[in-house]
Amino acid sequence: MHEEALNYLLTNNRIKVVYGVLKYLHLSPQTENFEDLVMEGTLLFMQAYHKYRSLHENINEHQLMGYAFRKIKWGLRDLLRKQCKAADHLVTLPTPKTTDDPLTLFESQTDLGQDYEFAELLGEVLQLCNANERKYVVGRFFYGYSVAEIAQQAGVSRQTAYNWKKQVQRKCKQLFTN
Repeated sequence: MHEEALNYLLTNNRIKVVYGVLKYLHLSPQTENFEDLVMEGTLLFMQAYHKYRSLHENINEHQLMGYAFRKIKWGLRDLLRKQCKAADHLVTLPTPKTTDDPLTLFESQTDLGQDYEFAELLGEVLQLCNANERKYVVGRFFYGYSVAEIAQQAGVSRQTAYNWKKQVQRKCKQLFTN
């Protein structure tokens, strides 16, 4: 049955339906994984062909090609969406900056649940901190508060919150140099 679907696709230049879907999705031959997408489209056509044949006794080429176009389009969209979602979960390590502030390593992180290493490192920092310094770390990196907002939440002056920040920076430097 797979051979029948593949032969049907390759005769009379019907493979153009796959390329048409790729063009519809604004994917050109210069796209990095274009040939892989052509193969995925071919496999999706074969699935659509089998499904169409199970529903219809006779082949109406116009209906089949329209049905296959939709199945390939939605299948490739789903594949591309999954690839984008997987790429979003990749973690890039921050590049060292010339600043002396080790807390800048934490600034680039936005989703703690997705980055195990970051959460583990933050846990080590929290273990080194006293209760007030933990207020700063939690407010800054879990809630995204500014120093002024942390001071307001803790009911202390901004200078005190800045002192907490400096103490956390000092402890991070010690952690990173060991």
